[in-house]
Amino acid sequence: MAKVRSLEIETSFGGVISEAPFENVKPLYRDKIIIDIEEGDDPAEIRKSYRKLLQDEQICEFDLLKNKLKSDLLQIQYQNIKFREKGGKQYPRVSSIIYWMKDWRISESDLAQYAARGHLIHKLCEYFIYNQIWLSLEELAEKDPECNKDITLMLSGSLKLSVDDCSHKQFFETHGKDFQFDFVEETVFNEEYFYTGCFDGEGFYKGKKSIIDLKTGSWEWKQLAAYARCRDKIEQLVICPVGPNDNKSGVKKPVVCTNIDMEFNNFLKDRAEFKKRFGI
Repeated sequence: MAKVRSLEIETSFGGVISEAPFENVKPLYRDKIIIDIEEGDDPAEIRKSYRKLLQDEQICEFDLLKNKLKSDLLQIQYQNIKFREKGGKQYPRVSSIIYWMKDWRISESDLAQYAARGHLIHKLCEYFIYNQIWLSLEELAEKDPECNKDITLMLSGSLKLSVDDCSHKQFFETHGKDFQFDFVEETVFNEEYFYTGCFDGEGFYKGKKSIIDLKTGSWEWKQLAAYARCRDKIEQLVICPVGPNDNKSGVKKPVVCTNIDMEFNNFLKDRAEFKKRFGI
């Protein structure tokens, strides 16, 4: 029987993370393992192999911490930058990549009120798509208590906004027959270009597989194109304008974009600029 002896292997890895919400962070990782080797094994090769394995894990932990601290700092410094976590990594959101430096030219209070109404319209449409019933705000609050904050903000805000000013009901009454939703509200992650996003729905519009987004205001096609590149076989991007409008009919038509490649390239320019500016 071959003789067995123990081999102790110890590694460490450390560094300085300067982009953090507080002073420089200096993490240090140490690992030690003891393994049994048999007569005839090459201790030097075994030590080298295990050291690399341990150090790769330490470097991965360091990179994850660096990614988290940097994303925490950016969310403190920039109100328009948000991240979503997956597998310990913080992915920048599509909306943050596109709009982080946008000047909305309205006050934060007004922007919050518009956002609250937009979120409520999305929730009302989502329930209608699945159940073919329009809820009142009171009924929506009962079914989804998290909407209470948006309802209060919208109704008590200085702009006196109302969901009744939007055209979501008229839109689905007029155009609903042309849509088939596979699902509503989907969060996606793109590993190749390192971003995440949440879009309103995927399904079919007039028989073509589509990324579908409900909009109460303006939009940019490159945002939907970024979502499309996280899904399979998307043929077109479709906007459903469900906000206020001054059309005599009270409703606008769906807006379609089929040049997904061009719009995705436009998004990639923003993604490259975001990474150049923030290193993430």
